[in-house]
Amino acid sequence: MPHNVLTDRLDAGPVICAEGFLFELERRGYLTAGEFVPEVALEHPEALRSLHVDFQRAGSDIVEAFTYNGHREKMRVIGKEELLEPLNRSALRIAREVADAVPGNLMAGNISNSNVWDPADPASR
Repeated sequence: MPHNVLTDRLDAGPVICAEGFLFELERRGYLTAGEFVPEVALEHPEALRSLHVDFQRAGSDIVEAFTYNGHREKMRVIGKEELLEPLNRSALRIAREVADAVPGNLMAGNISNSNVWDPADPASR
């Protein structure tokens, strides 16, 4: 069985994962209220990188990729479905680079909520 760094970290005590990208990036002027798609990963990667570093400095042990609402349905609704893969790849790359810069930091992905699942529709399962 492979060594599990996360399990070891959890066994050793609390592990902190800072959140709040959406509203902090809006406050800093990089997102507009309403759409809330993480295009900042493509349009302002340095701002996203800076926020990850700020979260690390505040004590976050995990760098969480900012992919909230970066899913196909949301991107289709706002007419930007072609940005789905580049957006997610950029967000993941930035998070990985920032996590790797601090020994012991971990990196995590982010699964967003979605409105495409309908329990009454077998095709959406």
